[in-house]
Amino acid sequence: MRINEKHEIRFLMLRKRVAQHFIQSIKVKFKNVQIIDQKYEILYENEYILFPLIDDQEHLGDLYDFIEKKFIFKLVYRKGVPNLNYKYRSLQEALKNKIPEIYLDSIPQSYDIIGDIATVEFDTFILSNSVEHIIYKKIIADAIISVNKNVKSVFEKKSEIKGTYRLRELALLAGKNKSETTHKENDCIFKLDVKKTYFSPRLLFERRRISTLKMNENEIIVDMFSGVGPFSIQIANQNKVIIYAFDINPIAYQFLKENIKLNKLKGKIFRHNINIEDLTHPESQIGKNLHNKADRIIMNLPEKALDFINTACYLMKKSGGILHFYRFSKRPNPVEKAIELLKTKLGSLNWNIEKTLNSKVVKSYSPKEDLIVLDVYIQYLES
Repeated sequence: MRINEKHEIRFLMLRKRVAQHFIQSIKVKFKNVQIIDQKYEILYENEYILFPLIDDQEHLGDLYDFIEKKFIFKLVYRKGVPNLNYKYRSLQEALKNKIPEIYLDSIPQSYDIIGDIATVEFDTFILSNSVEHIIYKKIIADAIISVNKNVKSVFEKKSEIKGTYRLRELALLAGKNKSETTHKENDCIFKLDVKKTYFSPRLLFERRRISTLKMNENEIIVDMFSGVGPFSIQIANQNKVIIYAFDINPIAYQFLKENIKLNKLKGKIFRHNINIEDLTHPESQIGKNLHNKADRIIMNLPEKALDFINTACYLMKKSGGILHFYRFSKRPNPVEKAIELLKTKLGSLNWNIEKTLNSKVVKSYSPKEDLIVLDVYIQYLES
């Protein structure tokens, strides 16, 4: 039976004077089963109370056998009145009886929530733009909103992350047609536009890890691909350091500027809207100022970080500093493969990994690749 307020659902009708006794009885007998369907309001008709029942024939059969010896009752059908305070425990529960069983395996197992916006990706079974698939995508999107009361908009991920600005195509499925939002993470606030800037909420714990590492006072840190500032701001929120944050995306840069003002920072952030490669050009004044000055460098550009190692070496202190290097690496042994690639690249520039401080898989990226991070202490090899 489809869950919809326009459809009649089954109610158990009891006299008011026995209703409380009924509630207590089923709490004891069915303590691990929800017999009353809390998605709907209890109804009142004269001297009767009508309890909405779950759509589960097996448990309802047990209920009838149990109460027929204790109470006089009737089964009646009425239009269900949705309980506006009910919170679904999962997306699967919210979608029960709303989409055909053939699509149940296509319900997204996870989706990203950034501020009050959710972005969701569907598998190939429900990817087409047929009328039927569009309808079921909309139903799933509405369910995401019903499960997450803070979510006001749901967008479908229509492409992979691509381009210089690391963006993806998004299409509105449900809710407000707005892509700008405010996201809270690890006691920091970030304004951003999910269509015009890159931001991954799945790096929450990684950003917390980096921001809580022991750092020296006034340590010079370079965030090579800062975006709207999730690494830079969380580090400066926790540490009295000096951060140079770079990003090529002018819109991300403007949000970074705003986000610095929104947060209470112990450290200082100097923002720059430039291509990080320009720092090595002879005419770059900021490049000259930072040449071999950095104590720590963050390289969160896993698709292409290896291509910018020469810039990182140009900025890092020759006496040695810490590099946080992110990369998509193929299984098996993704960490070991990434270390070998980094060693080879650094060696070609006369730099060396003196010590590996941390190396791990951050998260799965695709069926064949993982996102890995290497925290390494690197040093220039004097000729």
